Amino acid sequence: MQNNNEHSGSRSFRKFFQEKGYYIVLFLCILAVGISGYIFVSSAVSEKNSLNEETLSVATNATVPSASAQQKSSSAAQSGSGSGASGSADKPAEPSAPASAMQTGDDAVRAAAASIRVWPVTGQTLSGYSMEKLAYNKTMQDWRTHDGVDILAAQGATVQAACAGTVTAVYDDEYLGTTLLIAHDGGYTTQYSNLAAMPTVSVGDTVAAGDVIGAVGATALLEAGEEPHLHFSVCQNGTPIDPADFID
Repeated sequence: MQNNNEHSGSRSFRKFFQEKGYYIVLFLCILAVGISGYIFVSSAVSEKNSLNEETLSVATNATVPSASAQQKSSSAAQSGSGSGASGSADKPAEPSAPASAMQTGDDAVRAAAASIRVWPVTGQTLSGYSMEKLAYNKTMQDWRTHDGVDILAAQGATVQAACAGTVTAVYDDEYLGTTLLIAHDGGYTTQYSNLAAMPTVSVGDTVAAGDVIGAVGATALLEAGEEPHLHFSVCQNGTPIDPADFID
């Protein structure tokens, strides 16, 4: 009787295992997967926390450089840039022109300016230069030398400096009226007479060729019989020369 019961129980167990065994295996597999996932996640979280702690430790242990160290670093950087040791691509400063070269250039400019010569007014010649033979003077009605040229110009027409120089005299001549003298390089002096009473320059003024110095007037008693004009003469070292030779 007992054997029958044992056989009956064994058959019941096998039958139960056959019917429910699939679900048991499936449950065990799911349980195994869950346990494995839990272990993996726990390990990853633990490793991340450890890494964060190490990073925080490194950042906490960093030290701020002292002010003296910063100054030394700045000085070293400036020294390196000044000596060119850093290999920077900065262009070297261009050398300035020698003072002698600049002086030579200034002298050349002044020489070029001094060489410019122009007629003080534009017009026809009423009376030419005549120091070697006598010329007729319409006002005095006689024959005499003429140390300059009388250039026809309307009264009030502007008169310009014939060349660069310095004004040395402005005065009223008894015969030639309001007169202005300009000294030039090379011992030359130009004279402008029969000007209007108030020239536009004064003694000591420097002028360039073409600068306005006054206007044509009617102040020359010696040449009052002529049409309005400028009396223009040139001397070299005190000796009258033909103004045409000076200008041309």
